[in-house]
Amino acid sequence: MLRPFSRASTQSGQVMGGALSGFDTFFIRSVLARSFMIAGFAMLPPLLALFELPPSIIWRSSSAAAAVLQGIFVLTWPARRRLVTNTPLPRSSVANNVFQLLTAVFLLVNALGILFKPAAGPFAAGVTAFMLSAAVSYMIALKLLLQTPSKENGKRRR
Repeated sequence: MLRPFSRASTQSGQVMGGALSGFDTFFIRSVLARSFMIAGFAMLPPLLALFELPPSIIWRSSSAAAAVLQGIFVLTWPARRRLVTNTPLPRSSVANNVFQLLTAVFLLVNALGILFKPAAGPFAAGVTAFMLSAAVSYMIALKLLLQTPSKENGKRRR
């Protein structure tokens, strides 16, 4: 069972030889989910091309799939995080989450062909933006994990 995250409990993890905390598990799952989503998004257009579909179908379908999956992940992320932590969301996480949501909207715009013709460039830009924001999410969460009090002296680890 996942236990609530607190700054003191983050030291458990593998480094300290204890069990993973709820936040540790959430962190790992989030990183892996984003990574597999990005890999899947990147592989979808070539897969669809193997079926000799028209380019507009390839880019609309790929963009729609990426937009919907990314949107669901981003919109449910704060609630999933709240299940394992009692710490407030850092402003940087909120800003990054908003950026990820805007990226999903951009991919949806590409899928619908609202502002421009669905194409490879906008799709690649959207998936790349999601990948870069996923890296930022990773760094924000890692910083939180590493800013835990030391057992020996009460100071924060670096």
